[in-house]
Amino acid sequence: MPVGAGASFVVREFNLPRFTSPWHVHPEYELTCIVAGRGLRFVGDSVTAFRSGDLVLIGANLPHYWRSAGQHAHSLVLQFRDDCLGRDFFHTPELRPIRQLLARAERGIQFSGKARAAVAERLRDLSRSTGPKRVAEFIAILAILAQSRGSRLLSGEGFREAAAHTGCDRMHRVCRYVFDRLNDTIRLEEAARAAALSPGAFCRFFKRATGRRFFNFVNELRIGHACAQLIESDKSIGEIAAAAGFTNLANFNRRFRDIHGITPTAYRRRHANS
Repeated sequence: MPVGAGASFVVREFNLPRFTSPWHVHPEYELTCIVAGRGLRFVGDSVTAFRSGDLVLIGANLPHYWRSAGQHAHSLVLQFRDDCLGRDFFHTPELRPIRQLLARAERGIQFSGKARAAVAERLRDLSRSTGPKRVAEFIAILAILAQSRGSRLLSGEGFREAAAHTGCDRMHRVCRYVFDRLNDTIRLEEAARAAALSPGAFCRFFKRATGRRFFNFVNELRIGHACAQLIESDKSIGEIAAAAGFTNLANFNRRFRDIHGITPTAYRRRHANS
């Protein structure tokens, strides 16, 4: 969805059975607001469950991918380049907070609290605005995000965007292989075959593209899938662990705590309270 001629930035609404964009990168910044839907969100080396209300700002050339887990995917998406209003526009003293926001977005930012609701409403207004009002709404949205106290960075500081455009299709095939077998045995050799690489070359490619080893990534996907189930369903912890591919409940609890710092029960309780 590149920004085309005749517009400084673009905002679009998607209302689909499921999100269809594969693992990909582009030179535009992207602000994605999930109006309805749930699943897993990939931003750089971050794998996290998402649901309705999710609001994320992604920096230029940061790999990302939304994987739907339900039958409804509704989003508002704003894309822009850092020079969309002129090469030095965001370098004026008054816009320093926005410049700092864009720098932080290189790792991806998730927003919560009041900013999330305010931005969702303004994105709708922006999609209908024209002329100077459109530019004013755009700046207002970035200002709200820049001032938000409820935000967290997504991708690790050491993550290097090594999944060049030529590797995006390969990464997407690997993701599809893993998702199709999430609660079954996953073999490195088969993942390498999906990427059309030898096992050794695949391990090197995957580490460059994601900043982690393949089976660490698989465990994070499984835990992310479990997180979505903990939030959206009333299934038991044992049922959720099994559906995520863990045959040992103690191992599931340990892996979950390693990634999130709390137990699955505490995670469910936290999101129920929020």
